[in-house]
Amino acid sequence: MSHPIAVPEVPAHFHRDAPLEAHQRRRHRAVLAALARVPRGRLLDYGCGWGDITWSMARTHPDLHAVDVDPERVEYARREFAPLEFSTCRPDGVDFPDASFDCVASVVVLPFVPDVDAYLAEIRRVLRPEGHLVLATKVCPRLRQLKNVLTGHPQRSRESTTGLRVHTTGDVLRLLDRHGFGVIGRSGFFDPPFEAHRNVADVVNGAVESLAELLHLHSMAPYQVFLCRLGEVRRP
Repeated sequence: MSHPIAVPEVPAHFHRDAPLEAHQRRRHRAVLAALARVPRGRLLDYGCGWGDITWSMARTHPDLHAVDVDPERVEYARREFAPLEFSTCRPDGVDFPDASFDCVASVVVLPFVPDVDAYLAEIRRVLRPEGHLVLATKVCPRLRQLKNVLTGHPQRSRESTTGLRVHTTGDVLRLLDRHGFGVIGRSGFFDPPFEAHRNVADVVNGAVESLAELLHLHSMAPYQVFLCRLGEVRRP
């Protein structure tokens, strides 16, 4: 006899039609703006988490399926956001045939993926020719990257203190290029309040990000959103 999966307490802002908290609202706005440029078609949300942004995506792209490796989150999303389709996927891939989708959305999944090349290869496999990818991910702070370049030590992707993979914008662009994705649009979003200060560099970076957000300099944002098309030639 099977037993239902016990789902841990979920923050209120992940519930269906609940008011979004500040970071979540910025994330939704940036990702949905990119997705709005993608023609309607079959959409895969690859790494859906609790399913809140999947629910928002369905308003413009109703033909979608969402997957995640965490069965507790999938169980919650199935109940909370019915009748949308959610399923558990393998850590190394999804059980869909080749060329099954017109678009794949990957929203802040890349830092959690052990093998980013295998992950992008799987996205490419399930996309139809000239299919779209909306990829949102956290990147290394721009000031830190600039400091490393000026001191002759350009930073590459690395493990953070929390065990997540932190990528530079350049590494993300090279990753997309390796797998045949051309970037046709790019934006970003910030993550205030900037209160996680461990040293002077954090204070300075927070101040710069606050100013950049005020000036709408999205290329400086710690979260970048890449709108890509398979087979597109990325021009300088």
